[in-house]
Amino acid sequence: MIVEDSPVAGRILSEGIAQDNRLAVVGIATTVRDAIEMFHRLQPDVITLDLMLPDESGLRVIQRVRHSRQTPIIVISTLGAAGTESLPFLALAAGAADVIVKPAGDENELRAFFPDLNQRIVTLALAHSVPTHESAVEVATNGAVRPQQPVASSGGLECVVVGASTGGPLALVDLLTGLGPDFPAPVVIVQHIAAPFVEGLVRWLDKETPMRVTLAEDGILPAKGRAYVAPSGTDLVFGPGGRLRVKAVSTERRATAPSADALFTSAADTYKSRCAGVLLTGMGRDGAEGLLKLRTKGANTFAQDERSSTVFGMPAAAGRLGAVEAFAEPRVIAGRLRKLAARHERIT
Repeated sequence: MIVEDSPVAGRILSEGIAQDNRLAVVGIATTVRDAIEMFHRLQPDVITLDLMLPDESGLRVIQRVRHSRQTPIIVISTLGAAGTESLPFLALAAGAADVIVKPAGDENELRAFFPDLNQRIVTLALAHSVPTHESAVEVATNGAVRPQQPVASSGGLECVVVGASTGGPLALVDLLTGLGPDFPAPVVIVQHIAAPFVEGLVRWLDKETPMRVTLAEDGILPAKGRAYVAPSGTDLVFGPGGRLRVKAVSTERRATAPSADALFTSAADTYKSRCAGVLLTGMGRDGAEGLLKLRTKGANTFAQDERSSTVFGMPAAAGRLGAVEAFAEPRVIAGRLRKLAARHERIT
């Protein structure tokens, strides 16, 4: 179901979505009132939502839908005027599954937009309607690497690296809140999100959590108790001496930039067992191979559990490789990390 105040934009969205034979548009609403009525009547699997509606904010749609059913909502947002920059993140906080940028109408933009949008719709629909038939425990024990026995860490916990995609912003709020402002190690984050929203995400996380959150810069030495988010279109990795290196990546050659795999692999090479890896909710498998490398180096590795994940793709992929030491909700993972940092020893 599409919620879009512009009839022209609604038609373009409907035609673009209908090009995918896996999908069908059941209705187009132009106001909050119409959207809520249509939602109850049609019971769609996924909703796309424009936040700027003529009668009320689109946030009202999210609140009403999430109160009734756990129907996934993808916010398709323009880059708004001053004072509206926080709306996409308020939408995520209200329960939206994802936020993407509405294309301006350029033919090349539209050509790239609809395959991406349609795959997100399919993934969210399947994630919320089809059982996986595999529990997190089964996923973990089906992997190629056997769980390792607890061993003392030689140098304590010197950093935490985190990868996240769809549903990640809310999971990051829970994780960083659980870690707190006095966490004795830096947290370095790769979050897949549309490029225009990255700086807004950083400001939002900085406001919503007790930890200081900034955009990562090339050459800085990450500080304890602070979180650093990778810029879009780059790989964020560790260089000599543990300094962060921001490397430009051609998105024409690789769809995912920044890459959780790149961050995790460099952390494994730099810190070995003195680091912990966390893979949160998200589509695809980015981070799975890197988390495995962290674990084979003796690092603690965690992944978000299926129950609390918006999409269990990335954590499940890591579990199947045997890369995950423990599955849990983000706040529980934070508690485990705090204990690990305090005890300077492996926990299971």
